[in-house]
Amino acid sequence: MPLAVLPAQVADIEKVYDVYFAAFKDEPIIEFLYPRGVDRKAHTEGMKQWWSHDRIGYTVKCLDTSTGEIVGMATWDIFWQPGKENGWERPPGVPWLEGKEKDRCEGILNSMWDMREKLFGKQHRYIYLNVIAVQPEHQRRGIGRLLMQWGINVADQLQLPIYTEASKPGLRLYESVGFERLTHLSLIHKEEVTGRPDAEVPLVARMPSVAKGLSFKEWVDQGYPEGYVNGNGKANSLSNGH
Repeated sequence: MPLAVLPAQVADIEKVYDVYFAAFKDEPIIEFLYPRGVDRKAHTEGMKQWWSHDRIGYTVKCLDTSTGEIVGMATWDIFWQPGKENGWERPPGVPWLEGKEKDRCEGILNSMWDMREKLFGKQHRYIYLNVIAVQPEHQRRGIGRLLMQWGINVADQLQLPIYTEASKPGLRLYESVGFERLTHLSLIHKEEVTGRPDAEVPLVARMPSVAKGLSFKEWVDQGYPEGYVNGNGKANSLSNGH
């Protein structure tokens, strides 16, 4: 039976984050976020509370319908609201940490939040891929691509760009589904913050299909036009059917 991407429900939270913690268990971000380990019960309860009031994040699961197992997950923050503000609120930090552990983790996260504020602020509409993860034993089944396609479909429906920070091993997947690496921007996690050698974080973006070849940098340089303009300077209407 096929794989299917479906909205994750509150009852799925623990199993969805089983995927997340398995996929990222050897990644530095887990050490920075949970330097003393993860209390999974407290984490699950915290996520239930967060999901109950979050109006931006949409978490999806990839289900192996032959077994019922959740084998992948992704969370997309969709800033679609019209008007003067897109709904972005800078996170308050990491309240479960203290002292140097808190300073280190927030130093890393602040550099990422600063870049998003620089690029989009509260006024520009876009989609942010918060996280994407696949159970290690189920890799190479096309799960990451399916999860990515869900967000791409929404972005094309809303006619919004997608932005995220990639890992170097993940760049190939992003590029294979139409993301471009943003070489005009640089995000570096500094050794004085992380305690590790300086590491550049690849930044990637994908323009919606309505942009018809307009690059992310061109769009930004043109002042974030709601009516996209392609690389030849021709306006592309955002209205359906035009």
